[in-house]
Amino acid sequence: MTSTLDRPPSGEGPRDGHGPRRRPGTERDGRSARRESRRAKRRTKPRRGVLSLLGKLFITLGILVGLYGVYELFITDVIAESDRTEVATQWRAEQVPVDDGIGAEYRDDFPVVEGEGTLGMLHVPSWGEDFEVPIGSGDGADVLDAGQVGHYDATQPIGAMGNAGLAGHRTTHGKPLREVHHLEQGDEIVVESADHWLVYKVVAKDIVKPHQSEVLDPIPPFEGATQGRYLTLTTCDPIFGITDRYIVWAEADYWTPKSEGLPPALA
Repeated sequence: MTSTLDRPPSGEGPRDGHGPRRRPGTERDGRSARRESRRAKRRTKPRRGVLSLLGKLFITLGILVGLYGVYELFITDVIAESDRTEVATQWRAEQVPVDDGIGAEYRDDFPVVEGEGTLGMLHVPSWGEDFEVPIGSGDGADVLDAGQVGHYDATQPIGAMGNAGLAGHRTTHGKPLREVHHLEQGDEIVVESADHWLVYKVVAKDIVKPHQSEVLDPIPPFEGATQGRYLTLTTCDPIFGITDRYIVWAEADYWTPKSEGLPPALA
């Protein structure tokens, strides 16, 4: 028996307890591997930080887009309905009440609707007996976004020879012309002014591009159109889209004095 410690053969490291002998350099290799691992993690962290930030930005953007959609589709309707009701109530308060009787139909000396502010009310019997929308002067956002239809200043006055154009939203802001695609040839459109009812009948429809302003020419560009008194409704198409414009042309049929009562179209 010897009292000395066993010396490891040349080229081997000391024993670790009762485990196997470690070769020289193994410990250094382990430390190097750990250092490299820490460096790799430090290099990865900035990339992960950028990706995390981008993810948060996209989520925030998605939330903002969603909130804007809710505002456009729902909140603007609420606001416009309130504005429209206020305008209609104020205009009605300035008018003489109409008798319940049915007035006569006149086709000569058609009255002309002119002025500033609220010109009257638009009625479409096929959309329900309670449907009425104020007609404002001009086609700016102050009129259309308030839930009204607006008269294009560059077109002829309502009731005059030529073509009177009206614009209105089909979605959002009270969507007064939402049902425009349901109008058919022969359907009646009624303009109520301070003193008269002007009754038009639908004669043609079309879908055009926004730049095709010829739809508002004094003689509209539909087949068979001649000189006359026209009313043209314009709105966006398709529903929830703005790539095209939906056009409805109506021609004057008759008028009724409000002093005689309601026109037959609304009786």
